[in-house]
Amino acid sequence: MQHNAEHDPLTDLPNRALFTRRVQQALSGRRATDRGAALRGTAVLFIDLDGFKAVNDTHGHAAGDLVLQSFADTVRRNVRDTDVLARWGGEEFVLLLCDTPAADAVALMERLRQAVQAMQVPVAQGGQPITVTVSIGLARHAPADPLAGTLERADRALYAAKAGGRNRVVPAPCLR
Repeated sequence: MQHNAEHDPLTDLPNRALFTRRVQQALSGRRATDRGAALRGTAVLFIDLDGFKAVNDTHGHAAGDLVLQSFADTVRRNVRDTDVLARWGGEEFVLLLCDTPAADAVALMERLRQAVQAMQVPVAQGGQPITVTVSIGLARHAPADPLAGTLERADRALYAAKAGGRNRVVPAPCLR
């Protein structure tokens, strides 16, 4: 029952509440035990499937569910076990990367963007497979700053990616 309460039933990813708890635990543990880890970097990313409503409208909700599941599987294959991935809501996902320098985080997200773009989700009627793209907003987390501020900056970067034409990675401006 606890697993069901803390995970999204469609993707089996942690839900928003469990993500927040895990991130707070990871960040507080890092502050207490490894101050040098902050130098290696922590990033929070918002990932949104571009034009997802059109998938549901064109192919139906069952196909949309398959796209979400395929997306979750693709991300799992492209991130480390120590990263924290969760379904934030709808077609929006959030990812915590610990011990990741800024350039590595952007490069990883670019590889992830390309992997999602290459996905081909089969359609039940045997038609053309469904393809999707993602927009990604990335914000670096400073140890002294609240998680809510980092999430807000990542969300603003995601909206900048959408406004900039979608199917792109946009890092938020650095703090200080």
